[in-house]
Amino acid sequence: MLVLKTRRTRMAELIISLLQAIIADNGIKMNGENYDSAHPLVNAVIYLANEYLTSDDRHIHMRAIKEKGFHIFPGEQDRFGWLTGCIQLPRGIIVFG
Repeated sequence: MLVLKTRRTRMAELIISLLQAIIADNGIKMNGENYDSAHPLVNAVIYLANEYLTSDDRHIHMRAIKEKGFHIFPGEQDRFGWLTGCIQLPRGIIVFG
């Protein structure tokens, strides 16, 4: 069976690959419990998360990422919903939004 990858699938896979690279790199600095957003890998995840985990089809991306074992949860919230989102990794979290 031929499986065609959509742009959505590719973007989720890219985010997952970056998250796995971050986990493998113990040299990334932490700011408290947060990964340092100045690191290029972390910055790339934040950029892509802002683009694809806050869009109208965010649930498709989040589901794909969660299926790979990554926990995504709201950071700050107000009565309208999420203001920031968080991706939990073994050493800490990446905040986006």
